Amino acid sequence: MPENAFEMHSVSFGYERGTRVLKDINLAVPAGKVTALIGPNGCGKTTAFALLSRKYRPASGKILFFGRDISAIPRREYAQSVAAVHQYNTVPDDMTVRELVAMGRTAYHNVFFSHSTQADLDAAERAMEETRTSAFAERRVKVLSGGQMQRVWLALAMAQTDRALLLDEITTYLDVHYQLEMLGLIRSLNERHGTTVLMVLHDVNQTLRYADHVIMMKEGGVLAAGAPDEVITGDMLRETYGVQAQIARVSDRKICIFG
Repeated sequence: MPENAFEMHSVSFGYERGTRVLKDINLAVPAGKVTALIGPNGCGKTTAFALLSRKYRPASGKILFFGRDISAIPRREYAQSVAAVHQYNTVPDDMTVRELVAMGRTAYHNVFFSHSTQADLDAAERAMEETRTSAFAERRVKVLSGGQMQRVWLALAMAQTDRALLLDEITTYLDVHYQLEMLGLIRSLNERHGTTVLMVLHDVNQTLRYADHVIMMKEGGVLAAGAPDEVITGDMLRETYGVQAQIARVSDRKICIFG
């Protein structure tokens, strides 16, 4: 099996003619690990995410999934191996949590939940149990808190597949309690299933705590990649974000202190 789940080779992309957001980018996402994609606003994180989730096609270059060019993988087959949770999602207010999570199984059918098999029902139930959303499975999604809703989106993704998850700023707009709960849950799912996780993050300290691998981007390219301890340094943060920072050790954990 290839060492990397995802690879980009000399990938370029722009939303408008003549303007490139990604510039001959090369990156690798290790299989079975939690990788954090970090960098300042506008550096291309969400665009790279969109290309990996096949929302867009690169203008040039190649994207691989376990050694296969993703452009050659049928969309349904890709969806059965890669689930994406985007930063902005919409859902009908009258839908229940159970109904929404069950939609993760649509990658396996031509139709929606009314034609689901027992295997689909079991997969949705397992996903809700693992994301601790079973307790409010019959609630309408419109009454959920932000933290509960993000867990539901994660459950939908896990019902779809536990092979690879792409998560775009899944902790945005959550308070600190729910941010840590969500990241702990993602870490647990990775350890339990060997799920490859690529998550776009902004918080450097959360990256140090929860990621196995870090890809740091700047101006449409990869500035550094590797273990968090190797990539997140005072010098690298100054070069990437233009801020003064020190890395300190508290107990057995490294933290970043700004200023």
